[in-house]
Amino acid sequence: MQNNDPFSNLEHAEAFLESFKAGAGRLKENDQELTERYVKNMTVFSQVMPHIYEELQGYVPKKRFIYMEESGDLNIFREDIGFPLFSTNPRTQAQEKINHAFAHPTKTLLNLERSLNNDSRHVFYSNKILDEVKVQSEGLKEQKEWPQFVGAAIVFGIEFGYQLELLLQQREIKHLYLYESDLDFFHYSLFAIDWEKILDTFNKDGRTVHFFLGIQPDEFTDTYLLQLQENGYFLAPETYLFMGYSSPENNKVFDYFKKHYARQVMGWGFFDDALIGIAQGLRSLPKTKVAHFQGRDVLPKWVTNVPVFILGNGPSLDQGIELIKEIRDQVLLISCGSTINTLSKLGITPDIHVDIERMKQTVDKFLFLDKEYLKGIWGLSVDVMHPEYFDYFDRSGMGMKPGEAITSLILSHARANGDDKNYVQLNFCNPVVANLALSYVHLFGFNNVYFMGVDNGFKDKNTHHSVHSGYYKDGKETGFQTFQEAKLVEREGNFGGTIYATGIMDTSRVQLESLIRNLNKRKNFESFNLSDGAKIEGVTPLSIDDVLITDPVIDQKRVIDLLEEAFFTESPEAVLHQTPDQLLSVDDFLKISKVLQSGWDDSIKTREDVCNLLWSYHREIYFLRGSVYRHIHDLLIGSFTYSAFLIVQFLFKFEDEAETVARARHLFTPWCEFLDEMPSMLQQASEYVDKGNDHLITFYNG
Repeated sequence: MQNNDPFSNLEHAEAFLESFKAGAGRLKENDQELTERYVKNMTVFSQVMPHIYEELQGYVPKKRFIYMEESGDLNIFREDIGFPLFSTNPRTQAQEKINHAFAHPTKTLLNLERSLNNDSRHVFYSNKILDEVKVQSEGLKEQKEWPQFVGAAIVFGIEFGYQLELLLQQREIKHLYLYESDLDFFHYSLFAIDWEKILDTFNKDGRTVHFFLGIQPDEFTDTYLLQLQENGYFLAPETYLFMGYSSPENNKVFDYFKKHYARQVMGWGFFDDALIGIAQGLRSLPKTKVAHFQGRDVLPKWVTNVPVFILGNGPSLDQGIELIKEIRDQVLLISCGSTINTLSKLGITPDIHVDIERMKQTVDKFLFLDKEYLKGIWGLSVDVMHPEYFDYFDRSGMGMKPGEAITSLILSHARANGDDKNYVQLNFCNPVVANLALSYVHLFGFNNVYFMGVDNGFKDKNTHHSVHSGYYKDGKETGFQTFQEAKLVEREGNFGGTIYATGIMDTSRVQLESLIRNLNKRKNFESFNLSDGAKIEGVTPLSIDDVLITDPVIDQKRVIDLLEEAFFTESPEAVLHQTPDQLLSVDDFLKISKVLQSGWDDSIKTREDVCNLLWSYHREIYFLRGSVYRHIHDLLIGSFTYSAFLIVQFLFKFEDEAETVARARHLFTPWCEFLDEMPSMLQQASEYVDKGNDHLITFYNG
């Protein structure tokens, strides 16, 4: 194997030292020119991006072996790898890497397929767009290389900027995201390239550039997602990726980005779902209490130290049943979703039950349970939950689900009427019930958390839930749900080995990890994963045999009394006393829907034209977030994102730009038809309570 270390033998060391000495001399000779470029670049950043100027002002790099090649380009000796960052001709090397990237592009991917057995209007129109995609694709040759214009690109590793400069000379990019963990390299880029030209390029209307400098690899994705929300998720699944140079940080951030990709393409929601949430939320409000926050001091300290078990219905729940029975009086049990039916069969009663899925099927499982069994259990959910949910529990509560139109309605109307209570939005509560359970743990301030049966996957398709669950009867699947044909991903097991997960299971794990990162910042917080399922980063794996609960017996009813008193209040009067028509602003919605249908005319000829138009629609919706019409944003953004993505995906799939753009117009038509139908749907919003079906009653062995 070739050894690239220039100091691997004396001859190479001497040759490199001679080269370095000459390069250092050239650096001195060109000191004035380099200094002028640095001053010019810093001046530009001070005017355009003052936060970067302030971060770099007076910066002293740790890497000092900087020199100039004969070509006039800067180079640096990397002590971490034992050889220079570039070859003897950095720009030539940069061009070779750019050429390879253009010929063999790496980009994000999302395949949306036709949905069957779903009568929502969102699905109906999405299927119409997909039908058009199939028709319009005929006869077009697929694109293999980077197109001349791309909607979004991420560069992992800016180095001295040589590759970036060449990339932008040869390709047009609408939204550019630049990650560089090594501030030394970015500092030296201020001497190496002309940043003014780059920043001018992105100072045009509709172009954006975002710098992620000096941040850790696991922080990039969270920061990027915040920016993506503003620029539009519809471009996220069609983003070109470029690795500037290899380093442990760049490799880690790239792997982390891929692993957490689901967060970019999940939770978009859609119009019908938002209507259901509104209808059900308005009917649920009179039945229950609403979560609010008054500070941590309102709760006795001993409560937060109570051990809490979050119980999922995964196959590994069966391994912990005896432990649960043994420590039952010393802990607080939270059951998630269908786990409550399993626990009932095993003679275990949880203290708290949580559910998040808004469909009636969620509450149908309670029909299998004795009413006496549910007495004393605290039912917690969110504001989109089916209203019948709250009829099954003697006491209940709900938090606000972020991004939902009903949440925006409740908050905006409460504020407008002088209600200043700090109503709680339960962040990271999606996509499944274990996520909601952890969100409540976060709200309540619990410090000792155990996950059991929260598998986020399975080792065998035939054993995907507890054998005692309603998914099985006499050891065989009941027909309620199967994963035999499911598309699965492989993930690391909590105790080693491989776990297979569906997309939603994997997304749940990612969301759990995101909230755990926040919880781990608490001084006394500890969490343990007893589940023989997928590993959850940040949670300590712990064998069931090694669990040691030495806490005293607790009064669970007293704990729940204190939690309810501290964190829940009566529903806001301002919302209870208004009709849906008064709350929803249908006339204003109609005006906005008309705007979103205008603009695609004969002037739209290029991919950039289409992306700019879609971005203008996104901005029209996005700016509603800061207005009294926030609920209209929440109603529209999901279905718009799906439709816009399908159009963008089609745009970049084929070589012939003019023909592809012309045909893409046919994909826009079903979206406009949906926009025409939406106002009449909104006028009937109060009727959108989910009616359900008999699938669970028929097949679930509750």
